[in-house]
Amino acid sequence: MNRKAVAAIVLQAGKILIAKKIKCDNSILSGKWHIPGETLEENEDDFDGLKRGLKEEAGIELLAARFLASHITPKGTRVNWYEGIPSTTDIMPGSDVSEVKWVLKRNVAKFCDSESISLWPKEIREYFDL
Repeated sequence: MNRKAVAAIVLQAGKILIAKKIKCDNSILSGKWHIPGETLEENEDDFDGLKRGLKEEAGIELLAARFLASHITPKGTRVNWYEGIPSTTDIMPGSDVSEVKWVLKRNVAKFCDSESISLWPKEIREYFDL
């Protein structure tokens, strides 16, 4: 079975939610800022995975999401990207992240790791004007 994951570009008043992974040795994102995402659990659909991941990583509820793009990572995981609307802007780190914050859309690439950005699908790089 191929792994599936989702990523959420959470948009609120022109700002995007980013999260900083806790430092560990086995992740490309270890200790780095990223767009929140989640590996789907068995029989979990994309929207439920997005909701669970955002609740765990940032303490927020997702109201709606629209599909933007999809790609396969070098490790073979299919990642579906969504733009999401949260029910609140009050955030707090949880799960496997040490920090979360809202940044202007134009500043996302200044925070997120360039190696992970290089793996984003073309549509997502264009979303951020990269």
